[in-house]
Amino acid sequence: MQIKRVYNNNVVMVSNEDSEEEMIVIGKGLAFQRRAGDLLDTERIEKVFTLRDKNVLNRLEKLIRDIPSVYLTIAEEIVEMLKSESNLEIDENIYITLTDHISMSLEREKNHIICENPLLMEIKQFYKMEFELSRKAAQIIYNYMNIWISEEEMGFIALHIVNASMKQRSDTLINSIQMISDILKIVQESVPIEMNRDSLMYDRFVRHLQFFARRVLDKGEEQLQTELKGVLERSEYTEEFACVERIADYIEHTYGKKVTEAEKGYLAYHVILIFANR
Repeated sequence: MQIKRVYNNNVVMVSNEDSEEEMIVIGKGLAFQRRAGDLLDTERIEKVFTLRDKNVLNRLEKLIRDIPSVYLTIAEEIVEMLKSESNLEIDENIYITLTDHISMSLEREKNHIICENPLLMEIKQFYKMEFELSRKAAQIIYNYMNIWISEEEMGFIALHIVNASMKQRSDTLINSIQMISDILKIVQESVPIEMNRDSLMYDRFVRHLQFFARRVLDKGEEQLQTELKGVLERSEYTEEFACVERIADYIEHTYGKKVTEAEKGYLAYHVILIFANR
């Protein structure tokens, strides 16, 4: 491997001799007294980052010029954990967002600064799996840095995981969390007793709302057009459909989007199940 660029004693960009692919390589002291054009001592390599997206590679390159390389190593191990512990398809941008976030969050923790996460309760409720993965990410950070990050910081990491797996803009994700919370309040007001938030039906409804919110908020997303045939009759589920109409009114007045009849049908299906498990 030939060195193309030296960032510091531990991080370089190299080109693969066979594929001419550019990679970022990390290893303790691997670039000491080395310069562009030299061959790399491959025995010192600890981590190799091969990214398909050149834009991501360039952004990552700019980032690692200014922060300790260990943060990139931590991010890489977290991404490997996500791949092994879940079936999520992770966008490569997470290397940038995680590395940057870990850098900032650890600086906050070192200075005993708590960054309040106003969405923490909703994140733990709506993205249970991602939050549990963020706990494992916190363990990886502790293993390297001997610093426990707060639950608030774990919540932010969970949002990065959601963003990377659903490929949403961060502002869209934040709006979707608010939308889901508001819809659940509408349903709760329609159900005379407290919903069972630990039930499978509730989890399925929340998961449906996550994709529903994405379809409403993302301009490129098409709303559902395929209706549930022969399953739902409005005359049999008047309360449930009245609840759905309230949700549709809320969406139209708040976001200026009309909810299709197909979307209403799928929402009603989940609301019926919630009502049945009162």
